[in-house]
Amino acid sequence: MEIQGTERLVIRLYPDYGHPSSLWPSKELVRISRPRQPYVLPSQIGIDDALGKKILAWTDRFQKFFVEEVDGFASRPRWLPGINVFDWYDEGYEIIEELRAQFPDVQVKPQFAQYVFSANERRESMGLLPISLPNEPKAGYISITDVLHPKGPK
Repeated sequence: MEIQGTERLVIRLYPDYGHPSSLWPSKELVRISRPRQPYVLPSQIGIDDALGKKILAWTDRFQKFFVEEVDGFASRPRWLPGINVFDWYDEGYEIIEELRAQFPDVQVKPQFAQYVFSANERRESMGLLPISLPNEPKAGYISITDVLHPKGPK
């Protein structure tokens, strides 16, 4: 599929409550549209059956075991017992690799790390300083105030 202009085609893999496939594709990728259906299933964008089943099963595990995101920068999200969240995360990246192979001209974005890792873990993995609250300064951390209101060069 050729991409024209500056607009990029995107598929986001982002689990959300009640969404059976976690797929959020650009509307141009949807081959089979179903009116009044607020989600896209793998078959609607031409994903083969094996990968489609893998995506649906991965999403189903999210729906069954994920509890909630936790406030705070260092706390990890909560899941029910009975799932290894790191295996779930790794399988998400396997799905990303398969989607990228099937859609080489489409940007495939993984958007599920926030369900496994804390905000500070994700920041540190990107080479950014972890965040602290303004009234709780910590060595090697950046205040949330500085993140939200960065000071420009003087």
